[in-house]
Amino acid sequence: MKTAIRLAMSASAIGLAAFGIAACTQDAGNAVASAPPPAEGSQWLVGLPDAAPERPNVLFIQIDDLRPDLGIYGHPTAQTPNMDALGRSGMVFDNGIVSQAVCGPSRAALMTGLRPDTTGITDLKTPVDEAVPNAVTMLDMFKGAGYETLGIGKIYHHADDDADGWTVREEDYEHILRRADRKAGIPRKAYDRAENRAELPDTLNVDMALDHMERLGDSGEPFFMAVGIHRPHLPFISPESDWARYSPSTVPEPVNRNGQEGAPPWALVAYEVWNYPETEDEKPNMPEPVADELRWGYLAAVSFADSLVGDLLRKLEAEGLADNTIIVLWGDHGWKLGDHAAWAKHSTADLDIRVPIIINAPGVTRQGTRTNTVVETVDIYPTLAQLAGFTPPSNLEGDSLVPLLLNPDRNWKEAGFSQYGRNAGLTEGNGKLMGRTVRTKRFRYTAWVDKSGKVAAQELYDLSVDSDESVNRAGDPKYGSDIARLERVRLGGWKAQRANLR
Repeated sequence: MKTAIRLAMSASAIGLAAFGIAACTQDAGNAVASAPPPAEGSQWLVGLPDAAPERPNVLFIQIDDLRPDLGIYGHPTAQTPNMDALGRSGMVFDNGIVSQAVCGPSRAALMTGLRPDTTGITDLKTPVDEAVPNAVTMLDMFKGAGYETLGIGKIYHHADDDADGWTVREEDYEHILRRADRKAGIPRKAYDRAENRAELPDTLNVDMALDHMERLGDSGEPFFMAVGIHRPHLPFISPESDWARYSPSTVPEPVNRNGQEGAPPWALVAYEVWNYPETEDEKPNMPEPVADELRWGYLAAVSFADSLVGDLLRKLEAEGLADNTIIVLWGDHGWKLGDHAAWAKHSTADLDIRVPIIINAPGVTRQGTRTNTVVETVDIYPTLAQLAGFTPPSNLEGDSLVPLLLNPDRNWKEAGFSQYGRNAGLTEGNGKLMGRTVRTKRFRYTAWVDKSGKVAAQELYDLSVDSDESVNRAGDPKYGSDIARLERVRLGGWKAQRANLR
């Protein structure tokens, strides 16, 4: 059980420093510390505009397996009017990077503000409460400041994780209905067209969120509401009406259908996609008719998720909460749809680590702003701390994005970092490897490193001429200086990037 945290705040706390200057008091034994003072002459530290709300609410929308297949991110056929409208109302981050492309580590990193190497969470087995029981999570920060904290749908990978951080944690209908199907002997399908939108688990979860919004609109008390939408995670089950938004001719073909030229054989794998009746006997080659249905089903599920986002945004407006609520929307990682001759996530490919991030902060963000600066999902915790006027723990490993919200064109860190491990048996005797990735605006560089720190293989993709990552250029002599520089960035890590920023 975590020690309770109390955060003192005042109206004057908002807008005075990058992390806020609210006092932080703590019970005995709590290891929380105030943020360090700014370095002399740190011009990146900025205050919030006077128009920023003093006790803003937060609507935190997490969407499982959502890559940037949205209209506002330039997808040619995606029908996502609600997420597009949210993006036009605030700031779109074109190069948002997750710490690891799988649910558990990605969500844990964002909610704790700590990277996988720090928490030790690099798989789906380990909850935050077990790995870092004394971590001050984002929930702890808001709850300790007197906010009501509500969790609906999938937030952490483990449904009961960080239980002390919630004032209300609703049971996830995805789990309720899945248990009922197992009990009834109903097999799971990889994709399906549902006739009744109202009975789908994501709809039922969002309906609970709408009921809470109605209550919160009357209470006037500040809240942090996290809503986790499962689709477009497998199984791709969404309403028939969302499938009807597309046709086979409007579903894009996969990129690099034959795989990445020059990539190590262990770089890409496919796991979960084979766990369904339509696919389990086909491994490792997906039949084309099934592949086509999966690609169609993914887009339909994205549109279904978009309709649920629209329900949340309309209710926020109807309850008079929109002008005082920060909205953050993000995907926990991407997903390959036969791209690079692979499926699902579990890699360091850009299709897996790059996700949509949209922030609308009343009084701070301006309509229609966007940036192609590389940012990381670990930056979201300190960003919300500053926007709410809190002093977060000093050990957070991301940086507040408020300076970018105010000035999208300003200089920022050069790189973001991601990682994914590989078991040794498949890697020609190299032992267990960790794929350590540096992502800049121009490059995705991955060094596959063994336990001793030796680099077993390298990948380099020049996104300025090869946005599809079709050719590994690590062996190309003309990129030798780029490899050397990016390897120095990798070795310097996130701390060096922060030092350069300040």
